[in-house]
Amino acid sequence: MGLFESIEKLITEHGSAAIISQQLSFAKEQFVALERKVSELQLENGKLHAKLEREHLDHDKAQQELQRLQKEHEEEVVIHSFLEFRRGKRTQNKWMPFCPKCHAPATITQSASPQAYCPACDFVAYLDRGGAMTLDLIVKQLPP
Repeated sequence: MGLFESIEKLITEHGSAAIISQQLSFAKEQFVALERKVSELQLENGKLHAKLEREHLDHDKAQQELQRLQKEHEEEVVIHSFLEFRRGKRTQNKWMPFCPKCHAPATITQSASPQAYCPACDFVAYLDRGGAMTLDLIVKQLPP
């Protein structure tokens, strides 16, 4: 083995060790950074799980409130003479005419040819079909 071969072997071995040492140091830095990131993500995940649990509780509470309000404001609905008639809390438990198109309260004109009119959407239903049809007669035909 010549002088140059020994020097080349020494440089190669020493250079390789330095490179491996640098790579090992870089890998350790990466590992520490990744551990820190894992820790941050676990903390964030915990916070999100807690928030999700609160949202579930709020959703359940809102669902119960909605069901309570729906039951409280429940109405009977009957379609008669092209009109919707509703009876419930907002109509003081009396049959009242409503627009079948937009479901707003409708008014019935008491004229020679009575008609139902919805001021919200301009819906008109003609009630007189050959007979004297009045609101009272229609309501008498609805369920008691």
